[in-house]
Amino acid sequence: MKLALLPTLLSTSVLGLNIGRGHGNAQITFIGAAGAQFTQDFPIDGSTVKITNPLSISQIYDGTKGTVCTFNGIDHSVTTVTGVGQVDVGPPQTQVQGSCHWGSTARGYPDHPGQVVITFEGAANAQFQQTFPTNGASTSITNPLSISHIISGTNGVHCTFNGIDHSVTTVSGAQTVDVGPPQTQVSGACYVD
Repeated sequence: MKLALLPTLLSTSVLGLNIGRGHGNAQITFIGAAGAQFTQDFPIDGSTVKITNPLSISQIYDGTKGTVCTFNGIDHSVTTVTGVGQVDVGPPQTQVQGSCHWGSTARGYPDHPGQVVITFEGAANAQFQQTFPTNGASTSITNPLSISHIISGTNGVHCTFNGIDHSVTTVSGAQTVDVGPPQTQVSGACYVD
């Protein structure tokens, strides 16, 4: 009886080790023009990893469920991919660094029932967050920071933001969208699919 259990215990142990190794990294695919691409692994511990491939990137794909990954471009783009998905880089550019971590909003659940947390990012990584109801009601934004990027980490929620100089920026699902031109945001409204 003891000898019969030994192969089962060994295979279970080996299987457990393989599962653990697979959860330590997010495999990210960087896609450029004409189908050119490369893949790089990022540890899912929040540490920043340098990207040395000079290819100009148009889209970033993350195939790892449950992760939130943020990438910085050579011309100061900030692109966030939440969970399994592909996000456009705007404008296309070489990526210089990135980091990944586990995140509850990456699994597609709202931050709070009936609400979504949005991150507003300005120059030099200055940022603030604000919670918006997901019932479509317009909500005032009073922070005067000039905003370059608006980031949502929640799938299934659509938001529209209005800038002081009449910009209209729409964020659909978990993505980072550039505000053009950068400006203070004055209001926003969000709703669930």
